[in-house]
Amino acid sequence: MSVSVPCRQLRATFFLTAVIALVPVTGRGEGDPRVLLERMGRAVEQLNYTGTLVHMNGAETSLLHIVHRVEGGRVSERIRSDDAGREIVRNDDEVTCIFPDQQVVVVERRSELDRSHSPLLGRLPAGDGIRSAHYHIAFAGTGRIAGREARIIAIRPADSFRYGYRIWVDQPTAMPLKAQLLDEAGGLLEQILFSEISLPASIAEEAVRPSTPVKGYAVRHSEPMEGSLETGADWAATEVPAGFSLALRQSRMMADAERGLRHLVYSDGLATVSLFIEPAVAAAEQVEGLSQIGAANAYTTVHDGYMVTAVGDVPPRTVELFALSARPLTRGAPAGGWAGQDPLR
Repeated sequence: MSVSVPCRQLRATFFLTAVIALVPVTGRGEGDPRVLLERMGRAVEQLNYTGTLVHMNGAETSLLHIVHRVEGGRVSERIRSDDAGREIVRNDDEVTCIFPDQQVVVVERRSELDRSHSPLLGRLPAGDGIRSAHYHIAFAGTGRIAGREARIIAIRPADSFRYGYRIWVDQPTAMPLKAQLLDEAGGLLEQILFSEISLPASIAEEAVRPSTPVKGYAVRHSEPMEGSLETGADWAATEVPAGFSLALRQSRMMADAERGLRHLVYSDGLATVSLFIEPAVAAAEQVEGLSQIGAANAYTTVHDGYMVTAVGDVPPRTVELFALSARPLTRGAPAGGWAGQDPLR
């Protein structure tokens, strides 16, 4: 599949394909697992922590070393993979991807909603409200991860368009210590866990600087653009499973690219599907069908010369539905919605 997504190789290594946007919930006590999920969403952004994340996908295991620093309300982070020494360095909304094996640096500016740069923010329900119509949420006992006591939250989907989760949350700090992605039958697809973690009161600024010398590397910039990349209508998925709605729409152009990329993100409050629309794709580059990126599924199709790819931690039927139903918006259709009626609602 040849969709030219910025930082794609590094994000694939870090299995970063999701953007989580949730709805505020109030008036519940500590006995409600949603309250702990809300605390967890704040903790993963607001606390200082360092540690080693173990990512397991089938027989494959990889290690990520993370340093997350908050100082004066500003967030900085460094994530280094054992795979070829690749790094993601974040300073608030600026994200730098470093590829030592290719001697390339890609600098991106992310929107507030786009959290796909982080293996924690991109993987977890990081905020406030999973719709009860589509997921059942309950406590499922306790466990011990990285020497810390954790409470387990089980999230079960109500239909076959979504996957489930089990999340181990640290009791005193609400930091997520382990998360599992589960298929429709409850089988394990993928998991991430801290093998060791420290939550210091402060972290030195040097700890979040890149550890790879990048002198002589090629530097590429990618910036979100206002409006469309070229004359023509915006796009939308015209048929989506009940509960999914548009959470993010942006255009992006690489400085050295001949063509740009539209990026739409749909969310049901937990699961997300990214829809990439790439124009003017040569016939030799046009591919169609289902593929996998780690535990994420992707479906690619071609519509009027545009290559359309849907990607998400959702079942194959879900990404296929999104990709095949993607169309330019008709005149008069709502900019944040779809041109047709959703038959699955």
